[in-house]
Amino acid sequence: MPASSPQACVADFTAALIRRDMDAALDLLTDEALFFYSNGSTIAGKATFAGVMSANWKLVEDYQYTTRDTAWIAETADAAAVVYSFAWSGKVRGEPISGGGRGTRVLRRAADGWRIAHEHLSIGQGLSDPA
Repeated sequence: MPASSPQACVADFTAALIRRDMDAALDLLTDEALFFYSNGSTIAGKATFAGVMSANWKLVEDYQYTTRDTAWIAETADAAAVVYSFAWSGKVRGEPISGGGRGTRVLRRAADGWRIAHEHLSIGQGLSDPA
């Protein structure tokens, strides 16, 4: 079910991904959600997102994900945008892997609640890290 605020939507989406609950994550996306990832890939729509994430979940064990330096840069009655720093880690075939950078999420309010319409992840220092 969509969230009652943009902040709840972001928190619920992150929690759903960490616990690998695809149904809960998909409920928090618009049908045409568009993701730009730091590896250059683009994911368009819920079905593509579900396929990519499900494949990743099969590969990555002991997945950890954190965000910090969250800054809500816009919020109206119908739209919101947040920027943040993120870090992730896990294991693939027993070998440690990790990454991180900066993210932007754009949300919009539908008749039944808030959903994520766009996410853009980039490699780089955190928002409060020195350049």
